[in-house]
Amino acid sequence: MSGIFGHFGGAAPALEAVRRMGALMRHNPRLVSEAAAAGPAGALGRIGLGRLNRAPQPVAAADGAVQLYLCGEFYHQERRRTALAQAGALAPLADDAELALAVFLAEGAEGLARLEGAFFVAVWDGRSAILTLVNDRFGLYPHYYTHTAAAFSFAPELKAVLAAPGVACRVDMVAVAEYARFQQLLGERTWIEHVRLFPPATILRYSPLSGRLTMGRYWDWDAITPAPRISFGEAVEETVRRFQRAIDAMTRPPHRVGVYLSGGLDGRTILGFIDPATPVTTLTFGAAHCRDVVYAAALARRAGRPHRWFPFTDGRWVLEHAAMHLALTEGEHGWMHGHGMSTLDEASALIDVQLSGWDGGTSMGGRLDEYATDPAYRHAPDEAALLQRLYAGFCQSFTWPGLTDEEAAALFRHPGNSELAGLARESFAAALGRTSHYAPPYRADYFYLLQHVRRSTQAMIVFQRSAFEVRCPFFDYDLVSFLYALPEQLRCTPDFHRAVITRRLPAMARVPHEKTDELPHSSRLVRSSHSLLQRAKRATNRVAGPIFPTRARLYADYEHYLRTDLRAWAEAILFDRHARERGLFNPAEVRSLWERHQRGDELWTIGKLAPLITIEQVLRSLVDAPQRANSAVAR
Repeated sequence: MSGIFGHFGGAAPALEAVRRMGALMRHNPRLVSEAAAAGPAGALGRIGLGRLNRAPQPVAAADGAVQLYLCGEFYHQERRRTALAQAGALAPLADDAELALAVFLAEGAEGLARLEGAFFVAVWDGRSAILTLVNDRFGLYPHYYTHTAAAFSFAPELKAVLAAPGVACRVDMVAVAEYARFQQLLGERTWIEHVRLFPPATILRYSPLSGRLTMGRYWDWDAITPAPRISFGEAVEETVRRFQRAIDAMTRPPHRVGVYLSGGLDGRTILGFIDPATPVTTLTFGAAHCRDVVYAAALARRAGRPHRWFPFTDGRWVLEHAAMHLALTEGEHGWMHGHGMSTLDEASALIDVQLSGWDGGTSMGGRLDEYATDPAYRHAPDEAALLQRLYAGFCQSFTWPGLTDEEAAALFRHPGNSELAGLARESFAAALGRTSHYAPPYRADYFYLLQHVRRSTQAMIVFQRSAFEVRCPFFDYDLVSFLYALPEQLRCTPDFHRAVITRRLPAMARVPHEKTDELPHSSRLVRSSHSLLQRAKRATNRVAGPIFPTRARLYADYEHYLRTDLRAWAEAILFDRHARERGLFNPAEVRSLWERHQRGDELWTIGKLAPLITIEQVLRSLVDAPQRANSAVAR
């Protein structure tokens, strides 16, 4: 959502094209877009909330030959700022865009790559007539690009890239197959052929004069050196120190800070590390009396923070926000993951910056599913076993359980269309093959981070940035480098995250974890005592009736929504004439899956149907609507 966009080359006026790209991404009045020419055949622009880097951009060198746009921010750069200021290259109170310009002028693109933060930078260097793009290690601001012999275009949204002059809009059938099986895309693939996701930790250079484009990774996960000789206690203490450093950097004034809480571990960890003197608003959403809502309120009370709950009473909020969720995420995260959308308008009046617990469970090793301890996940005997284990995980475990192989074969069996069969597995095997340079104990986690975290759950961060800025403390460079250097027997156990929580914020360890309904405390005695009490309460309820409260685990019952409030909406998408004429899926199998879901005698059938709804939504918005608009213009 927030980001930099541009177009270079071709016969059409570049600045006019870039302004049109910016207008397509301005989804609400909070977003601000600006653009300017860059060289004789190009233009660049920026879109965002204006809460970070408030000064207009681009920033330019004294002679105007170098122009720079920045999306995002840098952390832990005090020494670099001081050195540049002492050398006269940077004003003492310069903002992050001016810091980036000073670094580029002194050290080039490689200097930008050495900055730490969450960012995307675009530099037009008129001296060499070269456009340079650089992003952070983890690609925390997703961008897309396309390159032809005549032009280069990029933007933080696909629709903006497709609006650039001369960009062909051909559906990538591998992407369709991937989404139907995994409920996400893989690697750098997008819905559209020849449009790609910008890779993380990358420097791109483009010459409009020659049309030549070069790209190179400046960092990869295997740059982390293992640290085998460290005790459990030492690892916990160092994690506490580094996480505190990250939180301190991300809660500096003047921005109003917020934290979305659930009954999980990640949000509570962040909340407990924030300085008590720093004002914080906590927020949560969900059905009344569910574990997330009850435990989030308990965590806020223990921290002494104001708390805001957004109730889900039925599924009508999905209908109200589905179109905007699709516009912001473009299907990277399906509609059944849009549970924060209904909170954005009110939350934007309460907070400027949200500290997200995004993926803390992976980095601190606290995942509680079967993959955390399964030897086939981290120590597969061969490539085929690893492929099978991860493939099964992406199909069935990492989000809603999806299509089985048999169901997928039936779905893809359609007269005149044999394109989809087998494409998803082939693509998955190719993506896994590109990670063979990672050490076996880390490879599965790195693959999960590069694929599921970056290509699926990051969409939550994307749509939140339409309302407030989002910072991701679990992706602090120093923290990540330390955690992924630890021996797996230390990090890859729930005991590790429990120890961090109990060491730094013991009160937070005495609120149950929503997944297990047990305490995430490092003391086995405390955990077992609480567990025994919980079992006693459940036994009493079974014998004497509902004496003790029973809390639902689901905060949003999408399965039920799809049988009630969303039924007509979903049927209008799945069984519409355009969907049938598209010919992607076997109509009989789609109808069979739908009827199975409506009967309600199976769990998790939504994971089989929801991706089909999202695919049709995406094709309507990215392909059909622009084609209709172009036809109308032609007439």
